[in-house]
Amino acid sequence: MGAKIITKTDRAMEDRMVEVADDPERADTLAKARAFKRTWLELADALARVQKTGSWTRWGFDSFDSYCRKELHLKQSTVAKLLGSFRFLESSAPRVLERARSEPEAHIPSIAAVEFVQKATDRGAADEATLADMRRFAFEEGAEAPMLAKKYKEVAFPEADDERKERIRGQLLGAARRLSALLSEDELPVTKALAKRTEDAVAELLAALEAN
Repeated sequence: MGAKIITKTDRAMEDRMVEVADDPERADTLAKARAFKRTWLELADALARVQKTGSWTRWGFDSFDSYCRKELHLKQSTVAKLLGSFRFLESSAPRVLERARSEPEAHIPSIAAVEFVQKATDRGAADEATLADMRRFAFEEGAEAPMLAKKYKEVAFPEADDERKERIRGQLLGAARRLSALLSEDELPVTKALAKRTEDAVAELLAALEAN
């Protein structure tokens, strides 16, 4: 294994941790921000606490967003994603949070897996039994988002007729454009007459698809 690469941002956050060492909550949240790819749930928990208590005000920041951006180097979209997934677990799967807090070695579901279950729940297409099975598969058995999608996508995110038609239209457009480009190449392995007939048919198909 090679030596760990320390980025400029990582070094700045490490220096700030030393500066604020006398404030355990602030230093702890910084530490979790540095390692959030590995411990996203710990960071989300800390962020939720900081936001709720308003600790960022006594640290000299004019807003929670400013604190996250300037001290933790987290984008607003990232913070929203973390907090959204955390609050979903808080309301729908509190056992996951309890386990994470009490068992250091416990499995932590990935944020992508939590998002999949959250979106499926919000969509409301799947029945409660399916959602319960999905939560067990994701939160107890550790299934990742691709496995969840393979097993539940059709029932949790059914494709409406207009969505299916638009998907097929897009696929046809892509295929027709690729074929049209290929037919313009020199020395095709078919007769010129066949290439011309095919090119005319593809042009007609493209015109029809692009008109819709």
